[in-house]
Amino acid sequence: MKIVKRLLAIFIVLFVLTPSSFSQDQIVYLDLDYVVVNTKAGKSILNELENSKNIALSKFEKKGKELKKIEEEINKQKNIISEDELRKKLIEFRKEVSTYQKNRQTVINDFNKKKKSEFDKFFKKITPIIENYVNENKIDFVLDKKNIFVASKKKNITQEIIKIIDSKIK
Repeated sequence: MKIVKRLLAIFIVLFVLTPSSFSQDQIVYLDLDYVVVNTKAGKSILNELENSKNIALSKFEKKGKELKKIEEEINKQKNIISEDELRKKLIEFRKEVSTYQKNRQTVINDFNKKKKSEFDKFFKKITPIIENYVNENKIDFVLDKKNIFVASKKKNITQEIIKIIDSKIK
């Protein structure tokens, strides 16, 4: 009788735990970097940021060349002018370099803030689209591709998401 009760208890435990071990969680992955680079909205943001960066860099490139010329002139005049004049020119030059570096750093910081802001807006737009896709396809987990070591290409939903985003975000 004890053996029958024990066997019955074991069968009940196995019967209760077995379905959960065979559950079919739908897990897929998505390459967010690829989505940003290959969607129309992502390309637009990247182009805008690249243009903004190039304009800012060209201004600083010109100013950098001017500062190099000034430095070369000071070095040429080193032996010709008096020490007091040389010190004044060096102090003035250092102030200009300091101002240049501060302005450059400010522009870089502003650019990084703008970049973060633009991508935050982009991700706020695409998150509901991805959530809708997940709900429609009864997906349990969506992982970012860069956090996956090995996975089946069948589980990659990147291309489908790109098509949906391009159709919904202009």
